[in-house]
Amino acid sequence: MKISTSYERAAMPQGTAAVLDTRTIENANANLLSVLKPEHSVLDVGCGSGTITKGIAKYAGKVTGIDRSEELIALAKENPGNVTFVAGDILDYQTDEKFDIITTARTLQWIANPQDVIKKMISLLKPKGLLCVLDYNHEVIQWDPAPPQSMLDFYAAFLKWRADAGMDNAIADHIIDLVYIKALKMTVEQHDEYFERGMEGFDTHISLWKKVAETRGHQLVADGYITEADRLQAIEEYDTWAKKEAKSMRLYLKATHATF
Repeated sequence: MKISTSYERAAMPQGTAAVLDTRTIENANANLLSVLKPEHSVLDVGCGSGTITKGIAKYAGKVTGIDRSEELIALAKENPGNVTFVAGDILDYQTDEKFDIITTARTLQWIANPQDVIKKMISLLKPKGLLCVLDYNHEVIQWDPAPPQSMLDFYAAFLKWRADAGMDNAIADHIIDLVYIKALKMTVEQHDEYFERGMEGFDTHISLWKKVAETRGHQLVADGYITEADRLQAIEEYDTWAKKEAKSMRLYLKATHATF
């Protein structure tokens, strides 16, 4: 059986846009709201379907979004607004332009060589430009109460599947180690994604891992980390738990801003 590479595992499966399109700069990238200015040029690395990127354009000047998923960039280009969207890998991106701000949100978690991507992004900044990284530590997720064992098993397999490919499940807490030597100034803030039953957005938030099992789960099955029966059981039992028992879920999310 052919085992997928980290690059293949990071590919966004079909259906991912359904999750990405619920995100806006206000509800999912609020760390940028305090730093964006109308005169800023901004590069959004790993922009996905562009929902957040288009939001950035409301607060900044020239905005460019780049993502290696041609499918997601095609969706972004259907209604691009005042944003230039580019399909490609940031490591291969060639431009003479330098940016005031480069942002990457929930992207480095999918990269086995984050230090190379960070180096590339720094090279595209203007002097005293700002790098903004927003990402997760998946190892400290908090559910109340605990979800069914089938989902806990799926989640453990998901983290192992990622780690075996070189992805850092706790990348949020390691960004500072990757950038501090060259940074002129740095700030770190918690931006946890927390919802409890009764809050607007709870149903979407709590259903995240059902969506992951429905999309990424196929990759785990193909690579031999779970069986198809395990995947379907996790989806069904988690869905029932989410609708009837779940009280809250907290995803550990940290924003690191560094000036270079």
